[in-house]
Amino acid sequence: MPEEASRIWHPNFKKYTDFIVKHPNYKGLFFEYSADGNVKWVVTGKSDNGLKRRVWWNARCRENKIKIEPGCYAKIALAIHPTKKHVCQICGKSLIIEYVYPNKRLINNIKKEFGIEYTPYDKTIFDIVNDLAKNLINLNKFLTIFKISGPSIKTKKELNDYIYQEFTQKNVKAFLSPGVMSNSPDRFDGFHSDGNCCRGVSDKGRHKDNLSRYGQDRRVYENWADGNWKMADRLMSEFSNYGLSADHIGPISLGFCHRPKFQPMTREQNSTKNNRMSFNDVKILINDELEGDKVISWHSRFIWDNLKGGVKNDKDAVKLSSLMRANLHHILTIFSIIKDNGYESFLKRLLHPEYSFYDYKFIGFNPKDGTYKEVKAIERTGKNQQNNVGRYLRIAFDELDQYRSISNRKTKELNNAIINKEIEKLLAQLKGNKNQQAFKNLQQIFKILADQAANSW
Repeated sequence: MPEEASRIWHPNFKKYTDFIVKHPNYKGLFFEYSADGNVKWVVTGKSDNGLKRRVWWNARCRENKIKIEPGCYAKIALAIHPTKKHVCQICGKSLIIEYVYPNKRLINNIKKEFGIEYTPYDKTIFDIVNDLAKNLINLNKFLTIFKISGPSIKTKKELNDYIYQEFTQKNVKAFLSPGVMSNSPDRFDGFHSDGNCCRGVSDKGRHKDNLSRYGQDRRVYENWADGNWKMADRLMSEFSNYGLSADHIGPISLGFCHRPKFQPMTREQNSTKNNRMSFNDVKILINDELEGDKVISWHSRFIWDNLKGGVKNDKDAVKLSSLMRANLHHILTIFSIIKDNGYESFLKRLLHPEYSFYDYKFIGFNPKDGTYKEVKAIERTGKNQQNNVGRYLRIAFDELDQYRSISNRKTKELNNAIINKEIEKLLAQLKGNKNQQAFKNLQQIFKILADQAANSW
């Protein structure tokens, strides 16, 4: 029996479940009542009853022209929900299921900009607009919390509409959160029983300490980095066990691989270094390449190969870091254009979710230099691995949404006529299902970007 089934249900949650199972939007979705009169809200996904639910959710996806792939159940659960409000099983609080609540990052931005601190999941971003807009002469100042300038906004309605269109509807996770996370087909309505108001306490797997222990570096997904990310994540956890920070010698945010090789630092040292390489870092990376290691992701290899030989000192290394960071911005923007034109399946071939199905154990780890004597690979095929695949793909594609929704990501280099012509050619190839030619052309675009960067070197 799931742990939450043995809890005392808040009366509001019981009313919610009774309302939902009787609503016509869920007609035909399997459920039954328990001896105590409560709806059996949770079923195991692989059970016979769970499979019945999955068939129902698949049918709803097809009716709504939603492709059955990772993330599809979250889309349909949101689309068919009759009130767009979910009730928490624990506290009985009603929270909106859309991305309308400021996350920790945005709450900190609000406090920094306006000197007011908000409690998570207490007010929506639109409630906060109503709180603050009356004292703002220039409503565009509110958009500074999203780190953008935005269009010229004159009324509160325009501001709310803009936020809804550009952040809520696009599920921009960098700033906003829903009131509850999706969980189909296990839960009847497709959402976790606990709202996000309580999930950090109720779900042991979501405790802050546990999340940090997993050592999963979401920057890998966000930056579409190559490398065995599962092995690298597990090695990062070894550093964490000793209170150390694992420093990427080649930063992911510059286009380097997430590979199982790090140098130990304190968290303060790593934070200070940020994504700037030193001359010594560049020398280590070049030497590792000579020894057969893959250090750079395929999409950023062109700029690295063009410029690495010209680094002679720390100043050169910092300049290279800056150019590589800008180059990766351009790459991700191009990926976002491909996604916006409907070619997600092409992009998925550039990712490596298969690493999720392995775990790793390091033997003889030395915290002084980050080396180890042996690593053992363990094959995994459970539900958690499948969930990690979905998370990996979701975060990667969510990052591309941000590149198209935030105007200051569009850099002047992508207004270059040569680049634009090549992008049009690429999209035409994809439309004609010429994926191999499209990939070769994508590489050509990245070579052009690298040549542009070399001209400024």
